[in-house]
Amino acid sequence: MPETRRSGLRIHYRVEGRGAPVVLVHGYTASGWANWIAAGWAERLAGHHTLIIPDLRGHGRSEKPHAVEAYSRQALAADVLAVMDEEGIETAPVVGYSMGGMVALELLGRHGERFPRGIVGGMGSYFPRGRGRFAFERRHPRSLAPRRRPLDVLAYLARYWSEMDLVALNRVFRGVFADGVPVEAELLPAIRQPVLVAAGTRDVFFEPAVALARSLPNARFLPVPHDAHVSAVRNPRFIEAAAAFLRGETAPR
Repeated sequence: MPETRRSGLRIHYRVEGRGAPVVLVHGYTASGWANWIAAGWAERLAGHHTLIIPDLRGHGRSEKPHAVEAYSRQALAADVLAVMDEEGIETAPVVGYSMGGMVALELLGRHGERFPRGIVGGMGSYFPRGRGRFAFERRHPRSLAPRRRPLDVLAYLARYWSEMDLVALNRVFRGVFADGVPVEAELLPAIRQPVLVAAGTRDVFFEPAVALARSLPNARFLPVPHDAHVSAVRNPRFIEAAAAFLRGETAPR
């Protein structure tokens, strides 16, 4: 798999599919594989798009420094830009989930000329009260997200844990989440591109995501019924709405 050091660290990434480029940014503790390959996004989008899927610093197969100073929203955004530059991609829509949504907002607000539209899932304009480091909400039995077979769950967890550095993840949390806000309030008016915001109805970030959509000048909100934070990203309703949005279709309010 290709790598780049343009952001100062070794960043591993994937390139999947063919067509107009799209950048997919994973969440905290995840990786490009866990968030987008295993969840079904690559399979759905790769027929129409060239998917650029980085492992952010501290995650996946990328370099994992043990210094808090190595991690910030700006640093993670620099990793994404480094991968785009390595591949010679000037502009592309950006899709971010959870912490990746924070990175997507950073890119949309500070580098808007390179990101004509964006999708932010499982993240809002503020952190919900009582939010812990991890989200453990249970999805409703009526969720449409595919259920993995027990052996598939074991295989997924084995790979997930094999790529994890708990010390680095602690430093990521202390660096990226230190200021207690997912996006700087003054950055929101600068995000004038079309944005699709989505969250599971059982996700603690549901109300913050609604607030985010309302605060952006050109955003639409997509509720993902019956899903919590972890399961919503695998819901086919979310994936299909994202595919339509990336084609330039307007998402319903």
